[in-house]
Formats: sequence, C-alpha cells, structure tokens
Amino acid sequence: MATADSELSTEEVQRRLPTLELIDDPRTKAVTTRLSQTAPDYFWEVPASASNYHHPACRGHRGLWAHTLMLSTVIDRLADSYVGQGLITEHEVDYAHAAAILHDQRKNGDPANPSETSVSDHDIRMAEVVAESALDDAIAAAIGTHMGCWYDGPEPESNLDQLVHTADMVASTESITPGIQGPIPDELAELGLEEVDLR
Repeated sequence: MATADSELSTEEVQRRLPTLELIDDPRTKAVTTRLSQTAPDYFWEVPASASNYHHPACRGHRGLWAHTLMLSTVIDRLADSYVGQGLITEHEVDYAHAAAILHDQRKNGDPANPSETSVSDHDIRMAEVVAESALDDAIAAAIGTHMGCWYDGPEPESNLDQLVHTADMVASTESITPGIQGPIPDELAELGLEEVDLR
C-alpha cells in the first residue's frame, strides 16, 4: 500500500467523486473538493471493511471509495423525507453530502503511517480535519458522530448527525445495493454497481 500521498487536481477529484455535483452551495462544494484533493492515497484503494461487514462490492480493492459514493445515494433518498418533515433544511442536505464524501477519509488512520485496517477513532480524526477547514461545524459534527455506538466517537445528536449515521448504516448493509451517481469512475466499473442520476 502506498503511503506517499500526492495532491490530486480539482478535475481529478471531480472525476473520482461525481457526488460532488450533488452539493449546490458553491463554498461547501469548493472546500469539500479541496479537502478531498489531499485524501490519503489509501482512501482510493482499501476495502471499506476487513471484517466483511460492508456490502460485498465494498469488501475488496477500492471498496472504501465505492462505499463513499453509495452513501451519497442513500443520503439523497433519505434527505427528501428529512426536509419534508422539517428535520433539516435544504441547505443542510449539502452538509450531509459533504459529510458523506469526507466521512471515511481517515478510515485507516494517519496518512503517513496508515493501519492495515480501519481505526476505531477514524470518525474523530476526520472530524478534526474538517473542523480546521472553512466548512460549517455541523459537517464536522456529522462526521464525528457517524459511527454512533459502533466505535469510540460520540453518538449522533442533531437531525443532520442522525441522517448521516443512518445513511452510513444503510449504505454498509450487505443486502442493500445503492446505485452510484454517474458517471461511475472507470476504476470502479468492475464492481458492477448501477449508475444513477440524482440531479
């Protein structure tokens, strides 16, 4: 596994993360893109889980990347209900999509010295990165609580936190296969996931 991280171009990040197009707010989209430019190299390569907890398509090479894209599809579907019930605002849907893109970018810990498997404080590690950025603190909170009771971090409190946590649990489920906002990156084509258009 490579440990020397290199910064990706904006265009390359947009190609790899077509779900960035689901973020309407220009500032939130720009900062989420910027943070993703420096995602650890392992983020694009490792499985979503070494314990076979995640969807079968996410258990192998590039599974974490695929899981991240699948999560945005679940958020897109659940967000309509949350907004309709007055639990979150339309603007907070952008926050949920930003949290989805960023939530596991420290899954294997320190970019310079990554673990072979996920680390139990990956939610807190990424929340700290986001808290130091220009993104709204609500995004950092949603990332920091996305594991809920499953890992070391705090449990979700706000409705936005609950949305991101619930969507992450759904997107991780073995028997549910969310599509991926297209165009699906070439590297993920072999996973056989359905391309969807959420715009």
